[in-house]
Amino acid sequence: MITIDHTGCVICVGCASVCPFGAVELVGTRMKTYSEKCTDCGLCIKACPANVITLHKGIKDVKDLPAEARKKL
Repeated sequence: MITIDHTGCVICVGCASVCPFGAVELVGTRMKTYSEKCTDCGLCIKACPANVITLHKGIKDVKDLPAEARKKL
């Protein structure tokens, strides 16, 4: 599962453009993630020029994220 720190996101849509599974997309003025589609491949992290994407390997549900990561959602 990935999380995006939206305060630093420049909405370049690079993450969505490289995701082969459609786990990230632009919705309105914010990038939205779909944990059920994410395979933890990390391609989105490499494509992010703002370095605001964090990979939480093996986590598939928001409730299982560390408290600090949930605050940024």
